[in-house]
Amino acid sequence: MKFLLLFFLWFFPVFSQTFEEFQRRLEEIRTLKVAFLQRVQYPWQSKPEVSKGVFYAQKGGRFRVEYEQPERTLIVSDGYQVMVYSPRDKTAYVERLEKNSSPVVEALFLISRPFSEVFELIGEMENPKGKVFIFKPKVKDDYFLRLFVETSQRGDIRSLKVEEREGIVTTIEFLNVSSNFTPSEGLFRVRVPEEAKVIRP
Repeated sequence: MKFLLLFFLWFFPVFSQTFEEFQRRLEEIRTLKVAFLQRVQYPWQSKPEVSKGVFYAQKGGRFRVEYEQPERTLIVSDGYQVMVYSPRDKTAYVERLEKNSSPVVEALFLISRPFSEVFELIGEMENPKGKVFIFKPKVKDDYFLRLFVETSQRGDIRSLKVEEREGIVTTIEFLNVSSNFTPSEGLFRVRVPEEAKVIRP
């Protein structure tokens, strides 16, 4: 599931002013929809890779990412398996979720592990627009180093940044957020298009 490291999205629409309140509000999130702008900076490139799309999540490991730019890509999981589908190449990569070995992925993306069990708050900084909270994994994780969450003065989450051990930095800007909606029946269904070539590990 290494491809999951390329899209860092949070499942919490409003970041509180205290860590305790943040943890409490996390427990109230059942479903989430986020329109986002993503920038991935690789240490071997001068310019970041920019993409745009919509992310959906539901507790229990179900999620869906619809990348719109720079090219259409669908990533969807029903909590048991995940599919990455490229309409341009007509290929569908399908893998079981049990192969994931990252606690950070479980807490941030699969929504299947408590945030407080995985992350430790190590600092915060004030800026003219609000605050930046800094977290690090308090459990062993082979991929991630730190997580930065930027909030507005009233506590709304504005962006998040994730630093990987390989030097890759991913920044997500939240454009629009809604939570606790009722998902459609097929939103998190892994359904391979008929024209797609299936690739399994």
